[in-house]
Amino acid sequence: MKDNVYIKIYCAIEHNNKVMLTQDIEGRPGWKFPGGHIEKGELILEGIEREIKEETGYHIKVKELIAIEDYFHHKRKNEHNLNFFVTAQLIGGKERLRKGEVKRIKWFFKKELRRLKKNEVYCFHCSALKKYLKNKRYPIDLMES
Repeated sequence: MKDNVYIKIYCAIEHNNKVMLTQDIEGRPGWKFPGGHIEKGELILEGIEREIKEETGYHIKVKELIAIEDYFHHKRKNEHNLNFFVTAQLIGGKERLRKGEVKRIKWFFKKELRRLKKNEVYCFHCSALKKYLKNKRYPIDLMES
């Protein structure tokens, strides 16, 4: 794999009929699923558990696959991105924002997610959010060995 390939994983965390979205301090504005880059030597499903704990303080159990998006960055044409979107159940922990990275966490009912305007959602998460709201789901064992 080339150095300019970035594997990222993001998670629709569900709890009490709500879904968690976050806003970052830096980068593009808008609500997004929490998550981020997979580290060298890390499996994708291990990476999402780590990222969620680091960003939010919560522990999760991954449930289903929503989408896999494969694209080249619109500004950095040599940057190849492979984004995985999954659902997960909240199983523990305590809310703790990652300093310097996460500005805000909010729990949304699905009807509130449907009312978000396109400019209120991080652009690279719009398609996955639409699939999530349409209940597009695939077994997580597609990603397990």
